Amino acid sequence: MERGRWITEIITLPINLLREIHYKIMASRSKARSGTFLLRDSVTTDGTDIQTSTTDISSFVNVLEGEVLRVKQIWWEWRSSDGSAILNADVGADNTASAMASVSSESRTTVGSLSNSNILSGNIIYVAGDANGQISMITNETSSNPADYDDGYLVATDALYLNVDQTADSFAVGRNVNATVMMECEIVKLSLSDAQAVLVSQTVG
Repeated sequence: MERGRWITEIITLPINLLREIHYKIMASRSKARSGTFLLRDSVTTDGTDIQTSTTDISSFVNVLEGEVLRVKQIWWEWRSSDGSAILNADVGADNTASAMASVSSESRTTVGSLSNSNILSGNIIYVAGDANGQISMITNETSSNPADYDDGYLVATDALYLNVDQTADSFAVGRNVNATVMMECEIVKLSLSDAQAVLVSQTVG
């Protein structure tokens, strides 16, 4: 078959068939990228304002093609700002301290809570030091984890944000804490309407 005739016959294929071929190609690409992988981020408090770190996920998300990121589960870790375990020096004698963090699908001016539709997960750490300057209690609570849901948490935005803040002056003067998050993720294929619905749900409230 002559090249020009071959091209002409391809062009004259029914539009529905061309769309089906296109969707099958895109679906195969999506499946090839759908293995589980890990995303990590870390940010340190400054004792004054909310601190945020941004993870670009635009290479994993394509709403027009129905590709979104599924966060399957999240792990949290807190450390002193120098990377060591939180010590009595971070808290001070006879004192209590706390800090909170969240992962969101939109940039925020506060850490937020589960009442905000763009919050994937939140975590709070509580630390107490006794009169002798020793840590008497350290605990953290996760308010939500995508692993709690059957289908995880779907993200259709271009970035994830790790937000951290601490109660003013709660830690010892000049001492800050660091929050690290690790997320198990995969790329999933949705219909265009479902992907758009996910996007809208995460950009309001």
